[in-house]
Amino acid sequence: MIAIMYNFFSLLILFSLAQISLTHSAMAQTNAQNSVQYPKQILNLSSDQRIATNALLADKSKRQLSLIDIESLSNGGAKEQYNIDIGKNNGDKKKKDDSRTPEGIYRLLMRKSAPEIPFETYGSLAFTTNYPNYFDKHENKTGSGIWLHSVPDEVPLTRGSRGCVVLRNNDIKKIEASIILNKTFLIIDNQINWVSNEEHLKEKSFALNWFNLWRSQWQEQDLDNYIKNYSDEFSAPPFNKKTWLAHKKKLKERYSYVKVSAFEPNIIQLKNQYVIQFVQDYESDGHKDIGIKTLYVLRQGDRLKIKREEWAELNNQLNNQLNNQLNN
Repeated sequence: MIAIMYNFFSLLILFSLAQISLTHSAMAQTNAQNSVQYPKQILNLSSDQRIATNALLADKSKRQLSLIDIESLSNGGAKEQYNIDIGKNNGDKKKKDDSRTPEGIYRLLMRKSAPEIPFETYGSLAFTTNYPNYFDKHENKTGSGIWLHSVPDEVPLTRGSRGCVVLRNNDIKKIEASIILNKTFLIIDNQINWVSNEEHLKEKSFALNWFNLWRSQWQEQDLDNYIKNYSDEFSAPPFNKKTWLAHKKKLKERYSYVKVSAFEPNIIQLKNQYVIQFVQDYESDGHKDIGIKTLYVLRQGDRLKIKREEWAELNNQLNNQLNNQLNN
């Protein structure tokens, strides 16, 4: 009897120790997950090859550039990080020749190298940006020529630029392979917000839920609620908000159905600004097209409002090729 009780208590102790070990292991795993940080400025990078890209995050306060791809965005952290120089003067760029680095969501457009650019000023390589972007123009910011470029090795990264983001020659060559012209985002902020996975998922879900609701209201032709997603200052030349709604009402009368397929979007946000880019497949009984749609959105409290829409038709041959790749 004593032996039986001894064996029972031994098993009970072993079971308790195993439970404690599992609890500690789960806590360690949770702590490890919580210690991984995600960039709040990049909420989603699309896996759709028609718009798939990487993003560069320039943190002005830390003078640090982070390269983010889909894998690093999924797992937290950055793929690579580099030291940078920024404008001589602090603060967000407001006007021409203020020697400040702008804060916004930009794209890298053109690649420049010698002899097109002087080595002593721009080093071996430079990429132009689309500053001033739509949001900048709306805020009446002026100036131009904001680039991502390098400098000769003997030039310190503390000199201060005229507003550009500046790297070492070797570093810009390392990231060159990750840059897709007209696609890769350069997000510049005073401070990049690295947040927990939980907070990142919350922000991502907020944007995605709004995006999916906007699409479904459009597809269902619920125009009373659909138009609530648009700012009073909405512009998509030649339309404003009033004429945009009138245009949609005419289409509703003309077409018996509308189908809007929106593939996985890129979602970039900075402060209250969002850029949402996706492949839009539109079909009705009177019209069909497919293209890349870009929404410029402002957050107003707990609501998102579209200020501008841009659409560019996809090349049919390229689209068919990529569709085949996606379906195989």
